[in-house]
Amino acid sequence: MRILIFSDVHANLEALSALHACEQPPDALFFLGDLVGYGPDPAPCLGWTRAYATTIVRGDHDHATATGADFAAREEYRDLAIATREHTVRQLRPAEIAFLAALPTTARVNLGGARFFLAHGAPRKPLTRALDFSTMAEDKLRAELESIDADVILLGHTHVPAIRRVGDRYLVNPGSLGQPRHGLPSATYAVWEDGHLQIKHIDYDPKPTQNKIGLMPIEPESAERLKEILGKGM
Repeated sequence: MRILIFSDVHANLEALSALHACEQPPDALFFLGDLVGYGPDPAPCLGWTRAYATTIVRGDHDHATATGADFAAREEYRDLAIATREHTVRQLRPAEIAFLAALPTTARVNLGGARFFLAHGAPRKPLTRALDFSTMAEDKLRAELESIDADVILLGHTHVPAIRRVGDRYLVNPGSLGQPRHGLPSATYAVWEDGHLQIKHIDYDPKPTQNKIGLMPIEPESAERLKEILGKGM
């Protein structure tokens, strides 16, 4: 059984199209939140993910867009989130905003003999806190995961891909498909195949997305910063 895991599309249709082009249809497709925010194409990204993903959880950008709540982005990115919210809302129909608001904050799925737990951020606070498990001390991480009964714990939000084993469980962050922050402009996602886990990179061309960002009704400084993130991956 082959499962694709992706997160943080952030309205980047070109990155999503690159994933569609390079992968055959999997047995399941898990999305870990943040369909919208920052990018120019929230509606088609929502439509594609809604059509193809088998399990979707809500991200903080999805939540903030649908409800008007605060973003859980780091301070250096929060201004960009606020700057692009109005554009995002204008691009979505009421039914699409209602869809985002109704998404679950966590999900549990049993497939291929494994138990999966999905959330956008930290398992206990999926919309308000990140969990950078790659750098946490193991005792603190075990305490964080104490109530999670799963073999594979899937988390997004940090935009940085990582896999870590803790005891007999795996933690996986697929990174960001649409707004990478791992120091490279490649879109990243994860694959679980018959118990084996792997992070994959897609070297797609971000220029079409950057050009569309330049046409968004936001301040030039915000547009340039968003384009820089896509070009540098940081």
